[in-house]
Amino acid sequence: MNRMMLLVGQVVLLGVVSAIDANDILQPNIANYFSCGKYFYRTLYKDEKRDALYVGAMDRIIKVNLNNISATSCDYDTMIVEPSNVGSCVSKGKSEHYDCRNHIRVIQSIGNGDRLYVCGTNAHQPMDMLIYANLTGLGRHEMVPGIGNGIAKCPFDPEDNSTAVWVEQGNPGDLPALYSGTNAEFTKADSVIFRTDLLNPTTGAREYNYKRTIKYDSHMLDKPDFVGSYEIGEYVYFFLREIAVEYMNCGKAVFSRVARVCKRDTGGRSILTQNWATYLKAKLNCSIPGEFPFYFNEIQNVYKVPDDDTKFYAVFTTNQNGLTGSAVCTFDINSMESAFNGKFKEQATSTSAWLPVASSKVPEPRPGSCVKDTRELPDRVLNFMRSHPLMNEQVNQDGSEPVFFKRDVLFTHIVVDRVNTGEYGSEKVFTIFYVGTSTGQVYKISQWQEGDSIKSQLLDVFQGTVEEEHIRGMEISSSRKMLYISSDTGIRQINLRMCQYRYENCLQCSKDPECGWNREEGVCTQYNKNLLSNPTQRKEGICDSSIFKRKLIANFGQSIHLPCAVGKSALTADHRIEWHHYSKTKGRYVVEFKAEKHILTNDNGLVVINVSDLDGGRYDCVYNGELVTSYHIAVDAHRCNAPNKTADYQKIYSDWCNQFEKYKMALKTWEKRQGQCSPKPAELSSNQIFDTSRFF
Repeated sequence: MNRMMLLVGQVVLLGVVSAIDANDILQPNIANYFSCGKYFYRTLYKDEKRDALYVGAMDRIIKVNLNNISATSCDYDTMIVEPSNVGSCVSKGKSEHYDCRNHIRVIQSIGNGDRLYVCGTNAHQPMDMLIYANLTGLGRHEMVPGIGNGIAKCPFDPEDNSTAVWVEQGNPGDLPALYSGTNAEFTKADSVIFRTDLLNPTTGAREYNYKRTIKYDSHMLDKPDFVGSYEIGEYVYFFLREIAVEYMNCGKAVFSRVARVCKRDTGGRSILTQNWATYLKAKLNCSIPGEFPFYFNEIQNVYKVPDDDTKFYAVFTTNQNGLTGSAVCTFDINSMESAFNGKFKEQATSTSAWLPVASSKVPEPRPGSCVKDTRELPDRVLNFMRSHPLMNEQVNQDGSEPVFFKRDVLFTHIVVDRVNTGEYGSEKVFTIFYVGTSTGQVYKISQWQEGDSIKSQLLDVFQGTVEEEHIRGMEISSSRKMLYISSDTGIRQINLRMCQYRYENCLQCSKDPECGWNREEGVCTQYNKNLLSNPTQRKEGICDSSIFKRKLIANFGQSIHLPCAVGKSALTADHRIEWHHYSKTKGRYVVEFKAEKHILTNDNGLVVINVSDLDGGRYDCVYNGELVTSYHIAVDAHRCNAPNKTADYQKIYSDWCNQFEKYKMALKTWEKRQGQCSPKPAELSSNQIFDTSRFF
């Protein structure tokens, strides 16, 4: 607000030079940066108990300090894991300095967290290992059977999308195992959902063989991209996108799926001996409803809030060969179970349409359900499972439409937090989404329940990575209110308690469940019950008393700049910002921007050129239909008359000097801040982040 006071009435067009979308840039005091060089930081595993974020990168694993990533040492907090067969990899036509390195793609905690399971590409010959949580290797006497060969546990190619989850309990014999979804061949012809051999921890003897999807069977998997996996109850769930085998029109289509296997699955006795006997999959539906629904068919990432096994949050995109768009959708575990308990889908012949299977054709016990020992299942059930992995019903999104959708943006990652706001008796739970994009931006979205319907709104958009890099990984610490974003060149830690830095007016501040507007001080701060808050937008006029209003006197012929409390950013790009003028002659009308009279600045301010009597009156900045800033301009035409007395000359000269001094001060301030803005990206030191600040 003080910044606005300084600028009101300053002459001609200083506002025009403001950087476009500077509001999206985070201030340095709320963002830390860490990098050891360009090592492609793409795998994140958070361990809150040890205050550690384990980062898998090229040829190394880094233990990052969760509280302050800048306190991490590239020397002492890093374990180097170099590839073992670079020559063989290069001979197959792969690049020596990227493809033929060891990109760590799986990091999972084992047991009580003292040890980690790690798997890397190892120059297109995947290799896994166990290490201690302090990034030291196991002793020779501690070698674990079944560790060393990483094929089917993590990918060959560092660009492949894969997933893995370590499951301690519920497996046959209650033995621990890794469940993974990845490519199991150098050629990528064999995509697999896999469980490792179950070994006796004392003797190392194999108690149960590995389990996998049927090899080279497109009904099981058809060129999938895996995006996530979770252990819930008796099952392990996999989220993926793949070529849709049931799509019968011209060309190919990609559909999103959720697949499920039973943890107790031991395969069949004579059929499916090494394959899953409980593998099922169903289509995920994220779409805008209507007579002709608009589908977001390609899932990009999925997130589950720890300790909540009922909801999954995912980001989807359209096919990138056509109209580009992205959406956020939420799915309930009950909807998934309903699909898995519904009808199966089949194609009777290669030319037949895909149709639901009649209930009379489904054998008992029901295929795909958990039983005590799948080796006891009759052959008719196993044969049915081998040819009917696909369910007829799709898993629909929560609510009638996506949580949020936007065109011309590619959502790539998502993390979620929960916030409780409101006074006792009227508390409400808000789900806060942080959605990453291919250009490094982060969209902050809130969602809440209102009666039988689900409401949501966009709160903020800010730049999550340096130099608009692609986001490669995201994690969130709800207890610390910190967001962690990785890119190919480094890791960024963002303090989510940033109300005072992100919102400069009551209207935007009050929408955020985590923030509240201090009416007396005119600032946005972290929420408490004494502040103005309106996260559900049901309190009309709550910000009326906090609207910035000012009366100004303008001289005849002067040009004036009127800043708006809502600056230009990615958040405001899709909303209308108008200037309304209330004049004595025309009444109320929307200002049309013309170079000779009215100019809209890059920060949504208004410049009125060559003020005359007709330009007097009230000017309102209106954002999305809401008043945010108001000025009353009085034009003093008498000051242009020739003075008659010496005292009048002296007064006018004094006023002119004062105005000139203000102009010089504003110009110096602009030059100082302009010097902080570099036309080229700033060079980053190891643990520093450079951010430019806006002029206005």
